[in-house]
Amino acid sequence: MNGMKAVLVHVTDRELAQRRRLGLDRYDEMWEGVLHRAPAPDYEHQRIKLKLCTFLDALLSSNARGLPALEVNVFDDAAPETDYRIPDIAFLAPARGNLLARDGIHGGPDAVIEIRSPEDETYAKFPFFEKLGVREVVVVHRDSKQPEVHRPAGGRLTLVPADPEGWVISEAIGIRLRVLPGDPAKLVVEDIQNPALRAEI
Repeated sequence: MNGMKAVLVHVTDRELAQRRRLGLDRYDEMWEGVLHRAPAPDYEHQRIKLKLCTFLDALLSSNARGLPALEVNVFDDAAPETDYRIPDIAFLAPARGNLLARDGIHGGPDAVIEIRSPEDETYAKFPFFEKLGVREVVVVHRDSKQPEVHRPAGGRLTLVPADPEGWVISEAIGIRLRVLPGDPAKLVVEDIQNPALRAEI
């Protein structure tokens, strides 16, 4: 995301209520009681996110493989203070759909996808996702379209190497991703079970 970001330790209930009333809190996150305010993502960030979620929604609903959720709160209910993050896309397998409530996901999703814009807090969220037992974090770099998959190893989310053709595999979601070189570069996403089901973003 381009532009200013703010981290606020002390914020009143009145200020929070005003942000909600004015619709300014859409991208706010609460990190162990500390408010993290970020500006709205730029157009390219939002374009990638929407295209990717639209593809996943059609793909996963056609075979009941799970649910992608766009911009929902992911809560750590065990934290002593309010603690949630808002990944660009969260994924829940069918057996874990009970974690989804009206206000968000209470517990760790199976996977999250973050579109990485310069100077954002994507990687700073990893300890939160590790704590909740998220199986995979998929990162797509906004400008280069380079995808990454991170999985837990030794208690830490660790980068999974790409195969010789540049594909990275999300086992949790059942897709593979790579960059299609060009000007501009594109993100290619394919269903592992049926590579004919694909999107170029």
